[in-house]
Amino acid sequence: MSIQYVRIYYGPCESFYTFSHKPQKLRGIREHLQKLGFRVDLVPVDFVNFCMLEMCGHEVFRCNIKNLSFNTASERDVVCRRAINAVVDSSAKFLRTRNYLWSWALIDDQIFRSEYAPKDYWPFDVEKNFDTSLECTECCGIIKKNT
Repeated sequence: MSIQYVRIYYGPCESFYTFSHKPQKLRGIREHLQKLGFRVDLVPVDFVNFCMLEMCGHEVFRCNIKNLSFNTASERDVVCRRAINAVVDSSAKFLRTRNYLWSWALIDDQIFRSEYAPKDYWPFDVEKNFDTSLECTECCGIIKKNT
């Protein structure tokens, strides 16, 4: 999954004593994130007054969907700006983590697994089997005790 991919889970909103999904409340978040280069998917769920933003399988922001303004640009909505800032910060953290893990994998592969790595000297043969039980696979498949 890409770091530039955001899923927005939203539930039905209560207004005028009715419950219905209102993706118009997420217009400001969706448009601003798309301008920043994120791919945004809206996923309706059954939890009432629920809104959660997810990136790479991790929750990055959660709020009550009633706190978002209806059909409003992101510049006018405070909660929308906080959600966008959370997504941008999380994206930077995911990118930093990916680079950190990649560099450690590169160091491990090129330094510690190469011909220049320090040699391991053991007083006995490491390839020797130290199991005390063996499985008889030829005839019956029963585990036998090896003495």
